[in-house]
Formats: sequence, C-alpha cells, structure tokens
Amino acid sequence: MSILKSIVTLAVCVQLFNQAVGQFTGPTLACGGTSLLKTTTLISPAQIGTNGAATSCSYNIRAINLRVCQLRLDFNSFNLAPPSFNPYPSCQIDTLSIANLNFNLCGENSGQHIYVPFSPTLANMTLAINFNIGSRTPGQVGPYWNVRVQQLECPVGAAYASKTAIRTESLVKTFHNDLGELAPTGCLQYYTAPTGIIKSFNFNNGGPYIGNMNYAICFRRTRTSSTLKLYADVFDLAAGDAAGYDNSCYSNIATPGRSEDFLHIPEGVAQMDQTIRANRFCGQSLNQKSVESTTPGPFVLNFNSDSTFGANGATETGFQISYQIV
Repeated sequence: MSILKSIVTLAVCVQLFNQAVGQFTGPTLACGGTSLLKTTTLISPAQIGTNGAATSCSYNIRAINLRVCQLRLDFNSFNLAPPSFNPYPSCQIDTLSIANLNFNLCGENSGQHIYVPFSPTLANMTLAINFNIGSRTPGQVGPYWNVRVQQLECPVGAAYASKTAIRTESLVKTFHNDLGELAPTGCLQYYTAPTGIIKSFNFNNGGPYIGNMNYAICFRRTRTSSTLKLYADVFDLAAGDAAGYDNSCYSNIATPGRSEDFLHIPEGVAQMDQTIRANRFCGQSLNQKSVESTTPGPFVLNFNSDSTFGANGATETGFQISYQIV
C-alpha cells in the first residue's frame, strides 16, 4: 500500500471513529485560540475579571470545510454580568458578541443554546466569538463560561448551503451528516426533542430579559405532529394593558412609549379565565396557563422585546415554558 493510500485510510478511520464516539466530543479552546475541529468547547480563564480591570476574550472558529453553514452554541455554563438599565435592560458590563448576530447576550444563561449562520469562503474561513468583560471591584466574583461549539454542515444543494459551497463540492467531501441537527433558516433556537423547557435569556437570574430583541424559537415537527402544547410555569412580560393578548401587546396603531413586548404563538388557543384565541401574549396573561398551537407548517414562536421598561409596573422577569409536541 502506498504512503498516500495509508494517509487517506487513516483519515477515513479517524472520521469514522469520531462519528462512533459522537459529534459532541472535542478538546477545549482557550482565549485567543483558533479551532480547526468540528466540535470544541470554549472555556473561560480561571481568574478573568477578578482583578477589577476590563478585559476581553476572543475565539476564532475556522470552518472544517465550505459546507459548514451553521454553528450551534450550547451554554454548558454561562454567567456574565446581568443586563443594565439604560434606559431598558441591555448588555453593557459584560457581553457575548458573535459575528452574524445583531445583538449581544449577557446574564445567566446556563443550559441555553443558540444557532449562528456561518457562510465560509475560500477567502474567509473563520468566525469570531468575543467575550467582553467590564470592570469590577477587585476580588469580586468574575464571570465564567463553558460553551460547546459545533460546526454543522449543509448537504450540497440544500437551501442552507452557500453558493460558494455548491461550486466547490469537489473540495469539501465529508462523512458528517448533520441534516437532523440543522435549524430552519432564521431560527435562533431550535428544539429537536418532543418535550422540553424554553426560557427567555437571563431568566436564570430571575430576569429581567434583555430588551430590544426579536428572535425565533423553533421546534422540530414530524410528519405525524399536529399540535404544539405549551404550559407557562412563569410568564411575566410588559404589556400595554391588563388583558395581555393581541392588541394589548402590539397595537394596531403605532403609539410611542407603549410596550410592545410579547411572545407570538401563531393561532394560539389559551385556557385563561375563558378560552382565548390570539396570536400575541404579554403581561402575565399566560402565567400558570396552557396554550396550544395547531398552525400548519413549522412550529415557531417569536419573542419580541422593545426599548422600554416597566410598563404598567411590570418586572419583566421573562418566561419559562414547558412544551410538548404531539
């Protein structure tokens, strides 16, 4: 056997072994590092932020090939300074910023995940992930994080794939099949299990949720699925008035200063004081209540938060919702 054949055979064996042990394995990556692997874990320095000075920590994810179209970030642990009020809750002391995302994250988000679009080209194969840490009182507990980053590959010809990836098919042969893990286009979060819990960002801190956000929470739907069932263990958003649905959450007539925080549940049927059919819910209307959505097409919720805070005395804790797909 030639040396070249031996090398190719070894590479194939490594690929198959990695599949056998699972795609969620991989070494850790420290500040300033660049990952060349399908899966890696970003770790925070042990003493970051404890000396009181502002600092930053950056990581680069280099695409393993041109088929990579998304990154999935799982926050095994994630504890940054909470949002500051200026005038609404926003990330000002500590921030996680990622290329291709138009907002920053902060607060306590352990157990959460996000998807980030990634379109590598031959000229630019990397995507930057940055933690910016603000100043603290010396000795104060510093931030920490442990974030698993997985590169997800699109099949050639799929809607997810970039034109560059399609043109260079011969350069990007791969054994990985990520089709079941890819989030639908436009989804910040994608839940693949038939049951689970969704939360607003910074809910683990007791709120508040981050202001001025608008994102989609998506769920895997099978051929036999017909209903998305939700039960709000906690539901505390701002609202324009006490009713807490539809026009209370998003007025038909634009009104400056009126709250427009809401969770959009398409064709929702909520069991409140009476059965309510609505699309947007806010205030505490769903707290300890159930709601179902039987809309055709993908199961998607949209969360929107505005640039105001405390409308009608709201604390804006956020939401924790159990879901079931049947």
